[in-house]
Amino acid sequence: MVVILHTKPLLSSIILGTKIEGFIILVLITFWTALVAIVSDTRHGLATDSSGSIANGNLYYFSWAGLVTGVALLTSFMRSEFGFDIGGEMRNRAERLQLWVWAVMLGLVQMGSSARLFDNHCGDQSGLDEAEIGTITFCRRCQLGIVVGIFTAIFSVAIVGFKLGVSRNAKLPWMFTAEIVLSGMIAGGQAGSVGFLTGQEGPAAPLNNLYYSTWGALAIGIVLVGSCVENWSTAKNSLRDGEEGISLS
Repeated sequence: MVVILHTKPLLSSIILGTKIEGFIILVLITFWTALVAIVSDTRHGLATDSSGSIANGNLYYFSWAGLVTGVALLTSFMRSEFGFDIGGEMRNRAERLQLWVWAVMLGLVQMGSSARLFDNHCGDQSGLDEAEIGTITFCRRCQLGIVVGIFTAIFSVAIVGFKLGVSRNAKLPWMFTAEIVLSGMIAGGQAGSVGFLTGQEGPAAPLNNLYYSTWGALAIGIVLVGSCVENWSTAKNSLRDGEEGISLS
């Protein structure tokens, strides 16, 4: 309907660029979020089977695509109507802030997916077929995914909170130290757990939300460590060049 309104200038002014459009976008995001949660749940057997593997690729991937599109629409609406550019604000606010926000989201998805698989296959086992009951190894690895996801989300939220609380120009050595330590812990934790989660008998062995979030969190952790090391190396070289300049003068 909104697409059709774009072709009719007289009708487009009724919805486009108004609170009505913003409300429609929020409703769509709510529906897509609920849809993603439902189709990814192994209990419903819609996009995933009892093992958590993707059984219906079209339903699974297009559900996520719809949610991403809704978020993109909301971002565009806020930028055009309120002059608030979320991506630009995060880039200008603090270095690596976007990466830490991604780490928060991936940690939450990892934690939630592990918890759901644990509840579905290791919690209340009444009404489950023998094939649907998780093994001891499977259940323990689900618990590992929950723990790693929780710590990834908590560490990332802490850094995001600190970065939002200070200006970009503020020079806080302890902030950089906290970043490099926590990013190293995230990368190390994800690297140590990825084999258990995605390997044989792991809850992320099949392609599912946990698989993608685990590898995504590992990639973000490595990028964060690399960025911090690069900044540290640049600062070290600048300090050394400054000392050489003073000695020559």
